[in-house]
Amino acid sequence: MAKTSIEIFESWLKRLEGLHLEFKTARNSFSRDKDLPDYCAALANEGGGKLILGVAPTGRLIGTKAFQGTYNKLSHDLLVKLKIRIDIEELEHPGGRVLIFHIPSRPHGQPIQSTGRYHYPMRAGESLVEMDTTTLKKILNETTPDFSDQIIPNLTIEDLDTKALDNFKKLWAKKAKRKDYFKFSNKKMLGNIELLSDNGFNYASLILFGKKGKIDQLLPGSEIIFEWRQAAEKTPHDFRVNWREPFFKIYDDVWKAINVRNLRMPFQEGLFQREVYSFNEKTIREAMLNAVAHRDYTINSQSIFIKASPEAFEIESPGGFLPGITPDNVLYKKEWRNRRIAETFEKSGLVERSGQGMDDIFENTIKEGKGMPDLSKSDAHSVKLIIPAQVKDKNFILFLERVLNEKQILLSFEEIYVLEQIRAHQTMTDTKYKKKFIDIGIIESVGKTRGTKYILSHRYYAYEGKTGTYTQLSGISREKQKELILKHFNKNSKGNLQDFRDIFPELRSMDISNLLRELKEEGEITHVGSKKFGHWRLA
Repeated sequence: MAKTSIEIFESWLKRLEGLHLEFKTARNSFSRDKDLPDYCAALANEGGGKLILGVAPTGRLIGTKAFQGTYNKLSHDLLVKLKIRIDIEELEHPGGRVLIFHIPSRPHGQPIQSTGRYHYPMRAGESLVEMDTTTLKKILNETTPDFSDQIIPNLTIEDLDTKALDNFKKLWAKKAKRKDYFKFSNKKMLGNIELLSDNGFNYASLILFGKKGKIDQLLPGSEIIFEWRQAAEKTPHDFRVNWREPFFKIYDDVWKAINVRNLRMPFQEGLFQREVYSFNEKTIREAMLNAVAHRDYTINSQSIFIKASPEAFEIESPGGFLPGITPDNVLYKKEWRNRRIAETFEKSGLVERSGQGMDDIFENTIKEGKGMPDLSKSDAHSVKLIIPAQVKDKNFILFLERVLNEKQILLSFEEIYVLEQIRAHQTMTDTKYKKKFIDIGIIESVGKTRGTKYILSHRYYAYEGKTGTYTQLSGISREKQKELILKHFNKNSKGNLQDFRDIFPELRSMDISNLLRELKEEGEITHVGSKKFGHWRLA
């Protein structure tokens, strides 16, 4: 960042405050947790600008003591809070010290959320207000231009790799079941799949078919790097290879480099032996295709990075999730960063349906008993997908298969996903399947009212040989809880809510009150005194 000169700064003082310039007196201090993130977010939402501390709203230089000696920590603090980088400059002017916050514009289609007093702040005259729903919807509905469909001036058919073109043509003809596609010229083929128009070739044609030298020249970030470590925690790699080549030339080579290090994990089921591989081919190819189709190609300093070990497969692609997409909704909300590339993959048959890849990755991994893929380490700058390579619970899958074969039913991906949540965390985020799961004997409910939780059935834990785990998860039955309460009264003349909180620390006060009410209705106990200061005793 170039240092602001006294002359440039003084020219700002002559301007009126507006959407892109904000003066704050801040003579002695400025709120770090409320005002600072709010004003920075508001300026970013208006297209970026300058927040200057130490200047009155009239433009009169006053000077500020705010953040003296600590201002250099604010950039990181704001990056964490707002997810945008803000450069901060301390200017020692003859008239006093000022702090200048250089605030970039919000990303296309993405409002900046504040951690201060406002959720999505914006300017309204000289004040900050909460962004109205019309403005918020307008920002969220901004369409991100498809980078892969943008034209590259002067790119010619001679700049494309014939082997990559031939590989695609074979896949395209096979998917479409059209032998006549083999007779198409390369230009006709590229025109048909919308990678060539009257305006020229687009970036998708370079990424998927461009010669290495042309990719080196125009898009060096279009690269896949693979590293293998025999132990995941090792810093140095045991093997490394990179490909800066047209994707349709090397897509099989990447898989072969991974597959040669694949591990077979056999396990016995009765008289039959089954096997699972560390790296499922369909899953790994889907993850690679997803990264190529959805990465941000405007980031030329980073490549798609694959790290693999016997424990996990990890693939990281430059550029965070698109606006509105999070690790929590990525399975249900579909957006395309490079739609032309995604559609070309669909036409080649490498993917069954554009936008479905993440579903398949999760479903395959869960069905192999490896648990859930992990996207939680993604951030605003990259998407990181970690796929477990080791079987965690083969009995879960075998149990499901046995029950489903007995009942002659199938489960959707959404249902398998919910069951894996229950297996791993004993939580159910979507309860619409609970009746079906209970009816076919896959899960059981524990507790009542809002304290109800769901666990895999006793049959599963018996199948796994862990009935003790079932007892621990299911807890004491309701009747046993009542017996404990009555036992307390038999040894003590009375009891209050705090006594029973000590007996049942895992229960909420409402659940304990419900138990006491049921015992009262059954004629076992009665309440004496006021609701607040009274106590319970045997009837």
